[in-house]
Amino acid sequence: MNLALSNFLFENKILRTESAAILLRFWNKDKMLKARELLLGFQQKDSNLYFVKKGCVRLFVVDKNGEQINLGFGYENSLITCFQTFIEGKPSLISIESIVDTELVAIAKEDLMPLIRSNPEIALWYQSMLELTLTGHIQRQVELLTLKPKERYDVFLKRSGHLLNRIPLKYIASYLMMKPETLSRIRARIS
Repeated sequence: MNLALSNFLFENKILRTESAAILLRFWNKDKMLKARELLLGFQQKDSNLYFVKKGCVRLFVVDKNGEQINLGFGYENSLITCFQTFIEGKPSLISIESIVDTELVAIAKEDLMPLIRSNPEIALWYQSMLELTLTGHIQRQVELLTLKPKERYDVFLKRSGHLLNRIPLKYIASYLMMKPETLSRIRARIS
């Protein structure tokens, strides 16, 4: 049994032991990625929900100029997927790439959906995960639209400061929708 995944499932106090044990049995697809290896490429499909056991991945798109824009990160004890392909079965609009060597474990949608339909606790857990993801994305959009670059960096430090020394600054700058030079100036003023 994966202790980190087990702890993650119990974290929000929705799942009781029996439901968590049922759910844990289906997280059975281990995946190892080397640094800079794609988990999911643009226009690919993937029907797995991943739990990051160790390491870190980034979600990104490529703009019309070929510039990579980071949308988010997945790190230890977090879930990661491309929702367009996981939920709708459509080709991915994003790519997911490991930043460092990364270990994941996955549950297939074909295994998860029957559990959701048959077990109210698992259904509630899944709903809560979707709600947290949705509210997180909305909060990020509001921050990008309303905060100045320094304020966005401050929010990043407060929320995800543990990633600072693990992720190249160019990825963080892209995630914060600023040029690397701008991020460097902000960091220099703080030091």
